[in-house]
Amino acid sequence: MKKYQKFVVLLLLVFGPVTSCNDYLKSESNSIFTEEMSFNNLDFAQKAVYGIYANLTENGLYEYTMGLFYKCDTDIEMQFAANDGARRSITHYDANEGNSQLITPWNLLYQTIERANICIDNLPGSPIWEGEYARQARQLYAEAVALRAQCYYELVSLWGDVPFVTSPVKSGDNFYVPKTDRDEIYEYLVQELKDVEDYIPWLKGMGTAERVNRGFVKALRARIAMAYAGYSLRNKTHETRRGRNWQEYYRIANQECREIMESGQHRLNPGYENIFRGIHAYSQDLAYGEVLFEIAFGKLISGRVAQSIGMTFSTNPEDPKYGRAAAEIQSPPSYYYSFDTKDLRRNVNSELYNYGNATYLGQQRLIGISGFRPCKWRRSWISPSMGGDLKAVQATGVNWPIMRYSDVVLMFAESENELNGPTDAAKEALASVRRRAFASENWDEKVIGYVNTAAADKESFFNAIVDERGWEFGGEMIRKYDLVRWNLLYDKIKKMKEETIKIITNHPDYHWVPDYLFWKYKDDNETIEILNADYRLPSTAIPGYTRASWLPLTSESSANSFITNSLNNVANGLDQAKNNHLLPIALNIITASNGVLTNDQIP
Repeated sequence: MKKYQKFVVLLLLVFGPVTSCNDYLKSESNSIFTEEMSFNNLDFAQKAVYGIYANLTENGLYEYTMGLFYKCDTDIEMQFAANDGARRSITHYDANEGNSQLITPWNLLYQTIERANICIDNLPGSPIWEGEYARQARQLYAEAVALRAQCYYELVSLWGDVPFVTSPVKSGDNFYVPKTDRDEIYEYLVQELKDVEDYIPWLKGMGTAERVNRGFVKALRARIAMAYAGYSLRNKTHETRRGRNWQEYYRIANQECREIMESGQHRLNPGYENIFRGIHAYSQDLAYGEVLFEIAFGKLISGRVAQSIGMTFSTNPEDPKYGRAAAEIQSPPSYYYSFDTKDLRRNVNSELYNYGNATYLGQQRLIGISGFRPCKWRRSWISPSMGGDLKAVQATGVNWPIMRYSDVVLMFAESENELNGPTDAAKEALASVRRRAFASENWDEKVIGYVNTAAADKESFFNAIVDERGWEFGGEMIRKYDLVRWNLLYDKIKKMKEETIKIITNHPDYHWVPDYLFWKYKDDNETIEILNADYRLPSTAIPGYTRASWLPLTSESSANSFITNSLNNVANGLDQAKNNHLLPIALNIITASNGVLTNDQIP
């Protein structure tokens, strides 16, 4: 759906390259244009800002390299594959500074920041800042500020303290910039986002979720404030603690979320599945505005959503009806079985089948012990289909959501609870998300009863929020940042492993998990019907259904092999005592910094 890719070449002609592996902040330009000339008219200024967006689609930055492997290995999203000295070692918290996969995301994020800095520096003094185009100029300025803040949020979340540059690099500048404390970075970003909120329209005024809007600016401000208020591993001291003024930042997040909710500009789409089917259909639901901002990819050009992440489809040979999907990110059996059986989100986020069997192309088949995937991304949902002649194409062009309205609602519930306990407002926020997750006939028990029980005290309500965010956002790759700020990363991964082992070893705690699944094809001879996904039946044959052994009947040797060769790979480098969730800076970048940068964030 990307509209901005065509402007990349122009931007490069105007501004030239802005980063390299050796000089990560150095900028050179062989263009005859100056920055000042490029902002002399609205058209060029718009193209400069479009170039910031375009950079976020490069080299799989969001949906593949950083979005998947850098934000993986949690209690719901993971890689079962062993360390490879590259991206999977990053995933497993076991990367070293010699890992070449660390270079590209760092450089791309700083390249995007440099493009934003150019726009932020030049727009206020440009001819279009006052007069006929003043409103549009300020809108572009706000977009650049928000995109820069998004990039710094990612950098800080992954590397801790990082070089913080807010002006474009010019000839004669010192290119060797030291790190800035993350609290200072967050404080700057939170204030700057506040300053530009009124510069930019709401989503409906923008007319697209592929560009930043006021709701996203406010929501990003809340998200950064929540990260500041939460925990993280600190450089040099290696202590894990909150931001220095964390209570105030819970208040900021709370206020921003409240204002978004009271604006009436965004609502929960009543159909959870509809959100993701719409994204796969290359459409945007501006009526509800559930997705506040999404990275715009181009079909056949960029984006591997539903190919590298999502349900598995046959890759050798490619599924002729829907196309290939390697689906490299996995989920544990414990995630599927953590859902209430009546939760409508479960079979959007996780399924007991896939299309990965090369013998049954175009047909669903039961998965195996390691077959669970984040299934809200599916090649079969792409419309128009990418089968046939497009079956081998990996660039699906399906957009990647950065922020959804349900995130705003749950951030409000969480911050309200932190500040005031489980108030009626906090309870209603949680209840609103759960009402969508259950049929109305189940609301008395699954919404009202559940929320009232959870609201017994502050800790209980917090735990309910932790669970709810897992069920709501599975496969959207935000869980790692959540677990870090809650200081629950190690504990939740450990708990996931324990529960998964219980499931596959027929532990009494999971006595209801079927030992046999009974299934059959529906009339279309493609989709399967599973009779007993959530309860056990006698092992005797049932006419019309095929019987298949399921997880509790996993043999001891197979269970041990899965635990040793798959489950033990997950987060195998994460040390509870060190809480080493931060990444090392690549050696090439350390060397290029002329001794200014060190990996002082690594215990």
